[in-house]
Amino acid sequence: MIHLKIISLLVLCVCCTGTALAADMNDDSEGIYFGAFGGLGALESTSLRQIGTVILPGALPDLPIDADGSTDKPNVSLGGVQIGYEWSDWHSTESGWGLKLAFEFEGLYLGKHSPEGVMPIEPQYLGTQYLSFDTKGYALLATAMLTVTTPWSQRFLPYAAASTGMARVSLSNADSANPSEPGINHFNSDPNASDTASALQFKLGIKSKLSRNLILFTEYRYLSIDSTRYTFGPTVYPEEHPPTDDWDVRMGKLNYNLFVAGLQYRF
Repeated sequence: MIHLKIISLLVLCVCCTGTALAADMNDDSEGIYFGAFGGLGALESTSLRQIGTVILPGALPDLPIDADGSTDKPNVSLGGVQIGYEWSDWHSTESGWGLKLAFEFEGLYLGKHSPEGVMPIEPQYLGTQYLSFDTKGYALLATAMLTVTTPWSQRFLPYAAASTGMARVSLSNADSANPSEPGINHFNSDPNASDTASALQFKLGIKSKLSRNLILFTEYRYLSIDSTRYTFGPTVYPEEHPPTDDWDVRMGKLNYNLFVAGLQYRF
């Protein structure tokens, strides 16, 4: 519901701005542009797995731990900047339809969001592991974009784009808890970890010309970051919990649904 309200507000802003302009601005120029943007969205549920070994005392064999489950769907904010180049449009003088090609580079920041995972443990008699952590992400993306010009208006321009690049995902304040062991964080010796993975992004949006040089845009983005893997520190609670090896945490693809608005300045 919150996403529908955001979209409605952005569309209203575009329409109000467009109504204030007296006439269409037919501008086929090409050149460099800079942009800045921000928005809100949510992370889809993804797989989560925690693997480690509890080192038991004396002659007892070590106890392998394998907890496997999924995360919830936390909300997330984002912001970023972009630089690009757009070429003059190719159009049909008879139909009035045309296409404009652009390439851009983008730096994107995903603000802090805190997925929580519920993971049944193997062996089953150990119950369920509950994992939470603060997540931040950074991505550098290269984008190819096609903008459609129509016979009805040169002021409102729909577009579609695809991006590829790399992302850095950082987890902090990780807490791995089990109700059978109250007060124990199994990552207590080092609750922070990061990993790098490839990223893909798809965008659908509409541009509104505020002036010859200034453009407002609103868009939907689907951002997908490939699966990542993290190493957290061993459990260290002398006389309270047996020691463990380092913990291996594996997270599936991070898929984000994002709603964005921004401004571009064209030279």
